[in-house]
Amino acid sequence: MARDYDKAASRFLNALRRFTHGLETQRQRIIDRAANAPKLFEGSDFEVTNHGANPGTDLDYYIYELGRIRAAGISIIKVFRRPDELVAAQAAFEAGIPKLKDIRDPLTHVNDNDELDEVAWFSNVVNLKPGGRVEGLVDPRHQHHDYAMAYSAALMTYLSKHIQAAIAARDAPEPPPSSTP
Repeated sequence: MARDYDKAASRFLNALRRFTHGLETQRQRIIDRAANAPKLFEGSDFEVTNHGANPGTDLDYYIYELGRIRAAGISIIKVFRRPDELVAAQAAFEAGIPKLKDIRDPLTHVNDNDELDEVAWFSNVVNLKPGGRVEGLVDPRHQHHDYAMAYSAALMTYLSKHIQAAIAARDAPEPPPSSTP
């Protein structure tokens, strides 16, 4: 069975629009909540927003949407035979949010293990280390969001160009019949 790349591009593009919208929606909720919440360690390198009893739902969904964009990108790259620009965009995304898989997998596939025991949800997700050190895992407020949006934009641009080329090819006038016998 031959693959219909035009339909695949359309399907992926529609999905990416939903995932990106979800990412933006959750980010805005986090930012809005953080704007009115008290700060812990204010002014230090470890400043975090105290969300109090908030269970981190928006952060959970933010991480979930990051994972959906990541998974879609992997599929798109495979289906469209590893285009160089998408492979590079994926590498930048993975390098920009290196702890995404560390937090997303145990968050979405809960087991009886210690993978999330030292993880805390503030206005970002951190891993609390011995001696009071903090390791950032996912922060929707800054560069992590920028990496996600750049990756999503690269994927959508590639798919949009594919669809535009397919439309142009379909609408192109047929060449006149050859007069050569």
